[in-house]
Amino acid sequence: MQKSYFVLLLCGIGYLLSLLSRSCPTVLVDYMVQDFAFTPQNIGFVSAATMFSYGFMQLPAGILADAFGPRKILIIFTCIAGIATLGFAFSENQIQVVIARFFIGVGVSLSVISITMLSLWFTPQTFARANSILCGISELGPVLAATPLLFVVYLLSWRGAMVLMAFILLGLTLCWFLFIPEVSPYQVVKKEKATFKSVFQGLMIVAKNKQFWPLCLWQMVATGSIYMMINLWFVEYMQKTSSYSFMQLSSVISIGGACLIFIQFSVGFLSDIVFKSRKKVLILITSIYFIPCLLFVVAAGHLNYIMFVILGIMFMCGVSGSNICNTMVKEICPKELTGTALGLFNMFYPLWTALTQVLFGNILVYATNAGYSVITSYRLACGLVLFSAILALICSFIAKDTYALSHASNE
Repeated sequence: MQKSYFVLLLCGIGYLLSLLSRSCPTVLVDYMVQDFAFTPQNIGFVSAATMFSYGFMQLPAGILADAFGPRKILIIFTCIAGIATLGFAFSENQIQVVIARFFIGVGVSLSVISITMLSLWFTPQTFARANSILCGISELGPVLAATPLLFVVYLLSWRGAMVLMAFILLGLTLCWFLFIPEVSPYQVVKKEKATFKSVFQGLMIVAKNKQFWPLCLWQMVATGSIYMMINLWFVEYMQKTSSYSFMQLSSVISIGGACLIFIQFSVGFLSDIVFKSRKKVLILITSIYFIPCLLFVVAAGHLNYIMFVILGIMFMCGVSGSNICNTMVKEICPKELTGTALGLFNMFYPLWTALTQVLFGNILVYATNAGYSVITSYRLACGLVLFSAILALICSFIAKDTYALSHASNE
């Protein structure tokens, strides 16, 4: 059991670094504009390159984890992330930056693999709580990607900070290789090799499950819109619609991320012990997340720092719904297809993030050129976030509860 929690710790650190890598453009955007002459119209492609590759790699990563075991795939992907981060640190022009960020997205596509790893080291009855701990640890990523990363950048420069991150990723690769065994306590060793036919059949089993798609749509629009804002536009939105400094506003993400850690830790326990329901917790989380999405549109220009902090916490709370959805997807699909199901499930939200990041910037440019004020421009752009929240709320009510699927034997 001690080894299981060591695996959980390593998975949490890897997931943390994945979120940190995806979120860091929020702090680095001004440095990249200065060093590489990015404009507001093309800076979105830096983060979008990471999210597109991250999104497209979710399904292959899940399939590979099912076919060859998550440990091997974690080693390969973490190593790719470390090398790509080094490439990003030593980039000399816009093209090199975008290419490096693309391969960072490939390497940090380890969230699905990490969750698949947990499914092999924890029982069905304890998986939801282990997944909550994993997601809680991972939420340190956005926290570190705000004010703490800014201080590291001041000390080491942004390139030095990225070199440090690269060496941490490579160190994690070494830990997976040296300290974690190939076969887990709850893993059934496959006697037959994976073939294209077996992979396709497994994918079809997941795709034909009607309970899967409301969860997948929730993940796409809710998690995708949250990371769209956190990874690039949230601090910009607050800065342009208020008079607070960049340093002060970056703390909003740190505070929200710190609170989200405790929320993530509690979600699994709430669904297992308090509500004894996945769906009720998902509806509650989505309703809380919906409120700031609405206020970002209707109250733009009238929010003070305290309001930003409160709404930031509520907005980032929505990420914990992904925790519940991950568990629900695992519970409705065969265990041997956990990686494939989670890969397909997590494939679409990074693409939504990347698409809306670019659309958000284009709406701002269009509205500005049309003569709208800055506040009105950001209000229009935040309509994307509100639209996503409405869809997510509908999906939370449509989704079927899966709590009994993993707890029926106990009861």
